[in-house]
Amino acid sequence: METGSLSVEVNAENFQAEVAEKSQQVPVLLEFYAEGAEQCESTSALLQKLASEYQGKVSLARVEVQQNPQLVQQLQIRALPTIKIIFQGQMAGDIEGPADEQQLRGALEQLTMSPLERVREQIDFLVLQGERKQAIQMLQQVIAEEPNNFSLHVELCDLLIMEGEVNDARQILEALPADTEGLDRPKSRLEFIDLAGELGSVDELTSRAESGDLHARFDLAIRLIVEDQVEHGLETLLEILKADKTWEEEKARLTMIKVFNMLGKGNELATSYRRKMFTYLH
Repeated sequence: METGSLSVEVNAENFQAEVAEKSQQVPVLLEFYAEGAEQCESTSALLQKLASEYQGKVSLARVEVQQNPQLVQQLQIRALPTIKIIFQGQMAGDIEGPADEQQLRGALEQLTMSPLERVREQIDFLVLQGERKQAIQMLQQVIAEEPNNFSLHVELCDLLIMEGEVNDARQILEALPADTEGLDRPKSRLEFIDLAGELGSVDELTSRAESGDLHARFDLAIRLIVEDQVEHGLETLLEILKADKTWEEEKARLTMIKVFNMLGKGNELATSYRRKMFTYLH
């Protein structure tokens, strides 16, 4: 391995150990380059950067083409630079010409995901497609295999509440440790359901709110959030904030914070409305 480099130089003699065998544990980025070729420099720098970021989750190997014609022929290298991504002894990706960072990151994210992260991604996709029932079934299957993974129970509670299975969700929540990560999300969702209580429909509350009554607007916001129209609900709370920042001991601001907790860290909608709220408060 070169001084200050995260890569290993590969030839026909060490290919089996450094690429084939190592790829059984982690994805191997195999870079084909020519010494002194300018078109290879940016790709080499990018690969070093990614290898550093992924800290052992990927392995970086290099093949100098002029010194290794046998490997060039075997792996059908037609352009420089070329990157072959090898994982578990199989070709998992092939990039000819200067590497696209986004393309490489996307491929590596997929390959370095744990089985649990992969399941989470599938569940997120199902929810995005409106297939909540299918997502619930998948979560229940995973929980049966990993009953002590409490964060999965939290996600299941969240989906059950959204599907109207409130009693089932409450039972699961009661059995979870108080310090379980993400517990605020389903708890906040249940609080909104309890707050909504006997409130009227969205249409009824909208006509009442149009009169400018802040109590009616607040009721409408709660009903919208429970009906899964969260952005509209946040916008209604923001209108109350614009009209009167301190109304009912800052009820609008505190309720917006509860919505942010419900949406979870990193949620784009929460981030956007947190900024808007901050703007009106300051």
